[in-house]
Amino acid sequence: MRTAIKFPPVARFRFLPLLLLLTTTAFALDPLPIRVTDAWVRAVPASLTDTAAFMRIVNVSADPLYLTGGSSPIAGMAMPMGTTRKMVQGVEVLGMAGVDSIEIPPHGECLLKPGGFHLMLTNLSSHPHPGDMIQVTLNFEPGHRSLTVQVPAQIDAAP
Repeated sequence: MRTAIKFPPVARFRFLPLLLLLTTTAFALDPLPIRVTDAWVRAVPASLTDTAAFMRIVNVSADPLYLTGGSSPIAGMAMPMGTTRKMVQGVEVLGMAGVDSIEIPPHGECLLKPGGFHLMLTNLSSHPHPGDMIQVTLNFEPGHRSLTVQVPAQIDAAP
């Protein structure tokens, strides 16, 4: 005959914080299944307050990931944006709109490019010049995970 060990109600929760810490730590050690290539930040003159980061983001996992924002030491904020297009009196007018996230599909990729999705760097504290290396941190969901990359500044995408 087995005897179950009975813990007092308070003792049942004594190990809960340890279990949560171990689970969180194990998840944090899980490598982010993302590859970033062809990254660059648009070099801008001092008269502008914003610039954008562009790149190819490859998801090597079987689950979708979402770029939800980021940060950079040169910017007050980094947010995902999409280019909008509308016709006004027969003329195409381009604009931008913020998006909550940009999906990187399972075993797929997302291209952040001029005229499409991009990571907008706003309220610049310094302005990237061609050849500068800019640190950009990308935030992904699920899991509140981040990836920091060094990105060259250039006037336009390399051919």
